[in-house]
Amino acid sequence: MKPMGNHRLISIAAGVSPELEDDPSTFVEIAAQAGWEGTGVWFDPSTWTDKTTSEVGRRIDDSGLTVVDMEVIRMGPKGDCGERLIEAASVIGARNILTISNFDSIAATAERLSELCILARPSNIRVCIEFMRFTSVRSLVDALRVIELVEQDNAGILVDLIHVFRSGTTYEQIRAVDPILLPYAQWCDAQAEPDGWSTKELIRDAVDGREIPGEGQLPVNGFETLFDASVPFSVEVRSKKLRDAFPDFTERAIHLLSATKAAVTVTG
Repeated sequence: MKPMGNHRLISIAAGVSPELEDDPSTFVEIAAQAGWEGTGVWFDPSTWTDKTTSEVGRRIDDSGLTVVDMEVIRMGPKGDCGERLIEAASVIGARNILTISNFDSIAATAERLSELCILARPSNIRVCIEFMRFTSVRSLVDALRVIELVEQDNAGILVDLIHVFRSGTTYEQIRAVDPILLPYAQWCDAQAEPDGWSTKELIRDAVDGREIPGEGQLPVNGFETLFDASVPFSVEVRSKKLRDAFPDFTERAIHLLSATKAAVTVTG
């Protein structure tokens, strides 16, 4: 598959087509048809089977796509799908796994993240904690506190542009982080502020209110400069506006790729 004309690998996040969360094979096929270099893969624990692993793996192999990440492990006191997701991620060749935490404490989050890192290490997979204002790991500061307690070198932090601004995290704070902890990032745009700051409103903002990079009000190009061009960007535009404008999944993926290419400025 031909590169996009720059040195940053650009991947389509699984959240771009939430309608296909229970059909990851089709999502991967669409990503390839639309011309993306990389893809995310959504793991739905209620529908994922060994057959799903086989089908997704075959389509990944046939397309030559890079699996930038697989999501999501929702860590919490009621348990999670971590073991199953890591097993599938190992087979399909995912580089990273995305986790979020609903534990009440940083210590409990770190303990479970450490366990997941140990499971993922044989497959050379990084396990990344994502901070979001409406989870127990609310900011980059919280994520760094978790990482300090995890004595595993394959633990990382996922930085998502919308959550940077909703959490009050600054670009200066990101720039100060050891780059080895930031193996990839999620790129998008949004309005400067959400419609409201309640948990419900912030969640709606994250799942429906995103914009294509360059079409919102956030400093997306400044975000690019925080990361070396070798760091992949997962384009996480989970957007009602985009879904309504492009109900056809392939057309949506093609439009998003074209618009994202126009927004990319980092060339290595």
